[in-house]
Amino acid sequence: MKITKRDVTFFVLGLFTFFLIDVLTNWDESRANFSKGFSEGFNDAYNGKKKVDAKSD
Repeated sequence: MKITKRDVTFFVLGLFTFFLIDVLTNWDESRANFSKGFSEGFNDAYNGKKKVDAKSD
């Protein structure tokens, strides 16, 4: 079976549509999680903190 450009286009369009519907239906939760993640990442980068895995030696 040959995968065509049309197949890839519709696959990517489907993923984008699914993502868009999920964000729109859960807007408050999505916005809160984005703000929390952005703030934590910005503050960690600004303060020079690095997260360390528990399994690292």
